[in-house]
Amino acid sequence: MKPGHTAGLPPAKGFANRCDDHSGYITPLGKLPPVTAIVGETKSDEAKRALKNWLSRPGAEERSLAARTRGTYLHTQAENWIHGQPTHHHLVFGGYWRSLHRWLEGNFHSALGVEFPIWHGAGFSGTADCLGWTYDSTDIQLIDWKTSQRYRDPDSEMMRGGYFIQLAAYRAGIRWTYGIEVDNALLVIARQMGQPDVYVLDQALLDQCEVEFFDRLRRYQEVHSDVVA
Repeated sequence: MKPGHTAGLPPAKGFANRCDDHSGYITPLGKLPPVTAIVGETKSDEAKRALKNWLSRPGAEERSLAARTRGTYLHTQAENWIHGQPTHHHLVFGGYWRSLHRWLEGNFHSALGVEFPIWHGAGFSGTADCLGWTYDSTDIQLIDWKTSQRYRDPDSEMMRGGYFIQLAAYRAGIRWTYGIEVDNALLVIARQMGQPDVYVLDQALLDQCEVEFFDRLRRYQEVHSDVVA
């Protein structure tokens, strides 16, 4: 299989229809909240205070909108490239796509699925970026694309307690929805200039993060008692 092609996921368990406002998925269990909302709401008090302080600064709303815009742009270009469709240069955010594009051309082999829904009977849902293969490994890998203006410490709460937890949750969702076992994951963070930062999550780390996610899911559900009947 050549780069730019997808093999196709196996049949999913049940159905998962994304809500128009991206507030979750409608599944056989009803509406389930997204992984990002669960992880965001169960951050530490310190992380919540830091975010609140950041949002109170002048221009924070504009910077937040810019970050979401460049993230959406990057995901669209990556999906188009994997499917062999044209990609587009963005005057402001094009550097992030160039960063990821170089990595994809040198490392990415093929995909089993791109931007596909997952859900879990424990009560969560989400959209996984990519499930596929790189040239470095014969094992199937969960791959997530993000952007950042600076290097992120893998031990920071944003990374270890945020992005890594999200990937572990998506892995659990892939296992539940499609019956596929994933033993490792890659977090590829595109930069405006230069190569992206790539973080490798092995099975042991994913297992630890998955336990933490389910603990946070229980805390989330204690507050939102109507999430799952």
